[in-house]
Amino acid sequence: MQILFYIYLIFLCGVLPLYMKTGYYELGEAKAVCYLVGSAIPAVIALVRALLNFWKKRAEVISAAEFCLFGSIFSVVFSFAFSIDKKTAFWGYEGWRNGLLVTLVAMFIGLFASKRAVIKKNVLVVLMVVPFIQFVLTIINRLGLYPFDIIGANASFLATLGNINWASGFFSIWVPLGMGLLYLQEKLSWTYIFNSIYVIVGFMALCMQGSEGAGLIFVGSFCLLLWCALSDRSSFRRFLNVAGELGIAMFLVDVICLISPDAYNYSPNLLMEICKAHVGIVILAAVFFLYRVSRLFEVISISFRTKIYRTLLVVGVWAAVLLAAFVLYYTFDDGFGNGRGIIWKMCFELYSGLAPWQKVVGIGQDCLYPYAMADAVWSSSFTNVFGNAALTNAHCELLTTLIERGMLGAAFYLGLFVSVIYELVKIYKKEPTAIVCALPIISCFLYNQVSFSQVLSFPYLYILLGIAIGLFNSRNRD
Repeated sequence: MQILFYIYLIFLCGVLPLYMKTGYYELGEAKAVCYLVGSAIPAVIALVRALLNFWKKRAEVISAAEFCLFGSIFSVVFSFAFSIDKKTAFWGYEGWRNGLLVTLVAMFIGLFASKRAVIKKNVLVVLMVVPFIQFVLTIINRLGLYPFDIIGANASFLATLGNINWASGFFSIWVPLGMGLLYLQEKLSWTYIFNSIYVIVGFMALCMQGSEGAGLIFVGSFCLLLWCALSDRSSFRRFLNVAGELGIAMFLVDVICLISPDAYNYSPNLLMEICKAHVGIVILAAVFFLYRVSRLFEVISISFRTKIYRTLLVVGVWAAVLLAAFVLYYTFDDGFGNGRGIIWKMCFELYSGLAPWQKVVGIGQDCLYPYAMADAVWSSSFTNVFGNAALTNAHCELLTTLIERGMLGAAFYLGLFVSVIYELVKIYKKEPTAIVCALPIISCFLYNQVSFSQVLSFPYLYILLGIAIGLFNSRNRD
């Protein structure tokens, strides 16, 4: 069974990102169908094993994370039962396909992964090859270079992933995963060198892809990594190593911009402006300084004060959050975040107008647009604002979940992520590999709050959630 799981992972990580039926034309539909076809048999096996396991261990106490995962499955099914468009709720909206079927397939395979919590190092290296290729393609595409012709190619699309939202969702899994692996390595080896190159190229791709919201991937992964690294001096130095890789990546992007100022083929954005402001050099200088201070404190026997450092980190994070909230309060308008302002405003108003029972159970997976089009007032509003474009989600995963699955689904959604991150951080000291799961989970969660889940992110996310559940369940049993 483990070999079959590995084969499926190779399909998911090696075939799905590369698959294109007719170039970028209806790419979301093509990848969703590819995912369903490739996941059909694994999903059935996963469902059967989950039911058998549930029956055998029905009397056992389950963890909070497992409860929330089962609750999420229940909320998806429950929202389908009360959905306003059964066909769309089941299959998903055409060209998008985030309906009941696709969501349950990902969740069932996540449950299966919770019983297969170990992935061997050589298998993981194979799984990272195609994501690395996507990083490289993204960088050269942003420089106006296209090594092969793709139907519908333009600056809005990257590699074989789609637009910047899809690409960033994919990167929110694979870049932090590489960070976690690099952080765990202490000795120089060929694996270390490969991992370093992978992370630097991944950072460059993330800086150059064009989405400002992708900055949340950096924020989430580095803040969580720093929290864990502040456990001792050795871990903190490994964190500095990862931070140094970010400095190198930003410096290389800066050099590219200096050598060829007009090469970048997308609109100016925050991450690129940061790189062009020579922040990479500043990061490298800060890393070198902190490393020397750390060595000095070790030589003169100054103890590593974990509680003080973590308190300072928490204070800094809260200060940044409050500052961001203050700025957002005075700058937020309908055009905020490339139109997300008007989308969030309309979606909040739509949810506020739902019937009380719909606020609890939702209107069904992928049913935002059909619901709006079935209402005379909302149909007119959506047409006036978005024209013929179909708004399939709220561009904020929590808000989308609130509309589609109601308060019940949103509660399980939040509970799942909070409980998993909490448990992973809790076992980190005894099980350092927990950080490899924790970084992509929190990064993807944060990024999705200004974007959306799709078949290039949530299948990997639920597998990581499953592996995380299996990891801390086995550790807690020990």
